[in-house]
Amino acid sequence: MKLINALILLLFSISVAWSATKTITADPHDSSKPNTEINPNADKVIEQDVLVVSDSAKALPAPLQTAAKRIKAWSGAANINTAEMWQQQRATNIKDVLDYMPGVFAQQRNGAESARIAIRGSGLGRQFQGGGLLLLQDGIPLNTADGSFDFQAVDPWLIDYITVHRGANGMALGGSTLGGVINLGSTLPDMAENKLFRVSAGSYGTRRVMVGYTTDVSQTEDALRLRASHFSQQGFRVQNQQNSNRLDLQYLSKLDAGWQQRIGLYHLNSQAELPSSLSRALIMADPRQSRAFNINGNFNRDLTLSRLSYQLFSPENSQQLWSATFFIASKTLDNPVFTYINRDSDDAGIHINWQYDNHRLVINSQWGQQDELRRENEAGVPGALRLSRQQTAQTTSASYQFQYPLWPNSHHEKLTLSLGLQAIHARRDINETMPQAITSQRTYSQINPRLALLYQSQNNQQWFTSLTRSFEAPTFAELNNGNQAGINTPLKAQSAVSFELGTRGFNDLISWDVSAYYSRLDNEFIRFRFPDGATKTTNANDSIHWGLEAGLVWTIKDNMVSVGDQVTLTSHYLFNQFHLDNDPVYGNNLIPGIPEHYIQSKLLYRHPSGWTVGPNIEWIPSAYYIDLANSFRTENHILAGLSISYLSPNGFEWFIDAKNINNQTHISTTLPIPDTGDNDGNYFYSGEGRAFYTGLKWTF
Repeated sequence: MKLINALILLLFSISVAWSATKTITADPHDSSKPNTEINPNADKVIEQDVLVVSDSAKALPAPLQTAAKRIKAWSGAANINTAEMWQQQRATNIKDVLDYMPGVFAQQRNGAESARIAIRGSGLGRQFQGGGLLLLQDGIPLNTADGSFDFQAVDPWLIDYITVHRGANGMALGGSTLGGVINLGSTLPDMAENKLFRVSAGSYGTRRVMVGYTTDVSQTEDALRLRASHFSQQGFRVQNQQNSNRLDLQYLSKLDAGWQQRIGLYHLNSQAELPSSLSRALIMADPRQSRAFNINGNFNRDLTLSRLSYQLFSPENSQQLWSATFFIASKTLDNPVFTYINRDSDDAGIHINWQYDNHRLVINSQWGQQDELRRENEAGVPGALRLSRQQTAQTTSASYQFQYPLWPNSHHEKLTLSLGLQAIHARRDINETMPQAITSQRTYSQINPRLALLYQSQNNQQWFTSLTRSFEAPTFAELNNGNQAGINTPLKAQSAVSFELGTRGFNDLISWDVSAYYSRLDNEFIRFRFPDGATKTTNANDSIHWGLEAGLVWTIKDNMVSVGDQVTLTSHYLFNQFHLDNDPVYGNNLIPGIPEHYIQSKLLYRHPSGWTVGPNIEWIPSAYYIDLANSFRTENHILAGLSISYLSPNGFEWFIDAKNINNQTHISTTLPIPDTGDNDGNYFYSGEGRAFYTGLKWTF
């Protein structure tokens, strides 16, 4: 184990050090370099020449350059990926679009659109759906007011780019948790894709189709874009069917004095069956099976979501930059599992962003109410009422940031001091009326300071370091007792102090994004799952998370076969060390649920005619613990893939994407268990076997 650690860390250290010796100076008069300064006033504090922080660093579409400039101005771990990373491949779930995103660990949980996402260990213990980070769609929270979110709400085909502010760097967008902020962004309506038709199909009965239409913006200052999609699958496993229908409507209107408004309407209707967890032995015997308990109970998760949003933007050339977002959302969940859960929830929120010179203020506030009934699950039909509760949440954060140039453009070098202060206040009210009357009203608050430095060299590279505090109030999933009555009253909010050191940049051979971090946590949420489906969350007194996040794109060869072709290697590496600190029961044991090393890599050949072909791997070199007692592990595995795609100049493109072509039986993710006693049990979810997908996209 120590040898593997040393070899992998040494390999990445040599790669990064080697790349740093080959940097080049950006020449603003060189037309071969991308011009990211489309609007010099888009961010007042940004005056650097050329530095696009992206896995496709050499070129970025103009609508995304403002987002990229905001990333490069942030003095901490943050990055942007564009849709070219996932459009010409299978893209059916959030893992597919987060692959190769530095610092993000994402795995499918039980097939289809469900997943587990963790950044710096935050969100690791979530058994159902997501938490531990702020997930946004065009700046609008997909989280409910208590902090949890549904993966079914995400449609990868509606995403044009993704920005991730890792860890406490989520303060840049108003986030406060240890996991940070993921923003799934879409560009404004564009006549370049006036009409859109897209379809894909593949193994396990996977089918997907989308149609889109954008009005002719050349005839008016207003634009309307409508996109509708359908997704269905039979699934790799028994009890794994899913059907999802989505509608996305965006209306853009230009107002007086350069102001713009954007109105969005999103609707989702999704039905997803839920296969069971399995023992390690059962997975190795037949990874496609599901236990009779889930089948007979018809376990599924049926979700209906409607969201209306309004966004107002000031002109990008104004002295003060303003943006305001308002939204309301309504969600209905029918979820027959160990009990039959009916939950109706309503949320509303506001986001305000103000920037003047080197000052920036971000305010987020969200309110939500949930009405929940839990009945007996009688073969997928609701039976006798077991529990009734009403839950109300409110979360507000206000973040102020100030950037002061210590070396303002001295010989094309720049050192910037960043100071930040964030205030968070959260309230969680639970009122249970059945089987007995129980009321809980809890408030949580904290002040998070931030101190950071950003060094911009005369070459296309940056170095940054920061010391930041983070905070996370519990969600209702942690506070209530799930299928049992009562309130988890001893639970406290989680906080952490994090230090990080990192670098990002590019030259004519390589682009990189590398960060090392160390976090000390107080009252970390430790979640457990028990055989009867019950869950329990407690606080660890002290714990430590530290690790390394690395993204690398290496241009191996230009003009290899013909003029204009290119061979690139894209790699993503995570080193994770999360453990308790002198716990009275478990000592310094590792926190379960994540591998120590995680590697993704793909080799691509691009031909100027539009062809792309290349193999890829996803590798977990060593098994990881599934319980806090550190008594039982998963299995290590390596998955191989191959992708072929073609992009024509007239707007037509297609792909073939092969997954797990070595057909390795493997464990995709696990349930968090306190102590297995070194015994196998139904704690695991199997990953998909060999699969092939193909698709085409036509814009006209």
